[in-house]
Amino acid sequence: MMTKTVAIISALAVAVIANPTIGYAGYFYTDCTTPSIDAANAYAGSCVNVEDFPIKSFTAYVESGSCADGTSAVLNTYTASGCDDSTLFETVSVDSEKQCFAADVTLVSLKAECV
Repeated sequence: MMTKTVAIISALAVAVIANPTIGYAGYFYTDCTTPSIDAANAYAGSCVNVEDFPIKSFTAYVESGSCADGTSAVLNTYTASGCDDSTLFETVSVDSEKQCFAADVTLVSLKAECV
């Protein structure tokens, strides 16, 4: 029984390492000047809808977890809900340092991935 428990915990640990959570915040102003108007966490492989507000910039960074060796975390940003590839605005590479990106757009959904 102990061996099965250890195997399950090990498998979960590997899954967490390979699945980053990306922190996102959208801003009314350029250069990510406060206040932010929207914030969300994008989990690897799943789509998250965000507020439907026009923004001028956004921040993104890997909040927790990491990608498997040989891959890097990216945040895909979309102009419609549901993370439909036909509405892809921009894909940005992210790491653990919070970065500011210019965006004169209304973002509506986000998806984190390892590529």
